[in-house]
Amino acid sequence: MRFSFAVTCLATLAFALPATASVTIRDRNISQPLVLDQDEDYYLHNVHISGITDLAALTLTGKINSVTLSHCVFSNIWAGANGKAVAAESQGAIVNSFVATDTAFEDAQHQLLCLREGAFGTVTFQRCKFRTTDSFLKKIYAQDPWRSTPPTAEFANIDRLELIDNEYVNTILVVHPSVKMVILRGDISNLRLQSPTTHVIRLENGQDPSTISFDGTAVASTVQPAHNVTHDATGSSTPTKTPDAPIQAVASKPAANLIKTATP
Repeated sequence: MRFSFAVTCLATLAFALPATASVTIRDRNISQPLVLDQDEDYYLHNVHISGITDLAALTLTGKINSVTLSHCVFSNIWAGANGKAVAAESQGAIVNSFVATDTAFEDAQHQLLCLREGAFGTVTFQRCKFRTTDSFLKKIYAQDPWRSTPPTAEFANIDRLELIDNEYVNTILVVHPSVKMVILRGDISNLRLQSPTTHVIRLENGQDPSTISFDGTAVASTVQPAHNVTHDATGSSTPTKTPDAPIQAVASKPAANLIKTATP
C-alpha cells in the first residue's frame, strides 16, 4: 500500500518553515512507502520510513514545485519479486527545488538514491548521510556472491547539484552527463562523473554555495590530485591519492581531477 499526500497542511511547526510550504508531514515513523505527486511545496520533518520491500521508501512523481527534507531517515529497503530496492527515487518527476538537510539515505539493497527519471532545477544535500552499514553490505554480498559493488546514489537531469558536507559510507555517487553543474564541499572521494563536460566546482571550507552563480562565475580553475578508490572484501571503500591527472572524467574515475576551486 502506498500513501499519496494531497494538498493539506498537517501541522504548524514550532520552528520556522519555508514561507511557501503548503504540505507538511512531520514526526512519522512508518513502514509503508511515501509518494509525493502534487504540484505543491512539500516539507517533511523527522519522517522515518523503513522496512520496505520491492518499492522505494520515498517516490517523487509528476510535477512538484519543491521538496524540503529535514532530519528524515529512509532505510532498510530490500528487493522482492520485482527486484527493486531504493531508499528514495524519482519516477518522471519535474521538480523545481529539492533540498535535504540532516537526512539519511541508508541500507537499501540496490540504490540509496536515484534521481534519474525526470527533471530538476536545484538539488541540494547538506549534512546528509549516504550510507550502507557494514552488516547490511555483508548481507547483500552473501545473497549475491557475484556482486562486487556497494549500493549507489545516482543523479541525472539536474541543472544545479549541491553536495555540501555530506557523509558517504560504502557507496558510489554516479553523476550523469545531463547534470549541468555540481558544487561540492567536503568528501568527494567516491564521486564518479560520466562526462568531462559537467561543470564541477569545489568550495572552500565554510564557503556558502550561494556565492556561486548559475553560470559558475567567480571560479578559479585548479587541478586537484586524483583519487582512486579500493574496496576490501566487505565492500568498504578507501581513497588513495595518485599523481595529478589531466582534466578529464570517465565513469571509472573520480571527479577530483577536474574540480575547480571557487574563491570566496
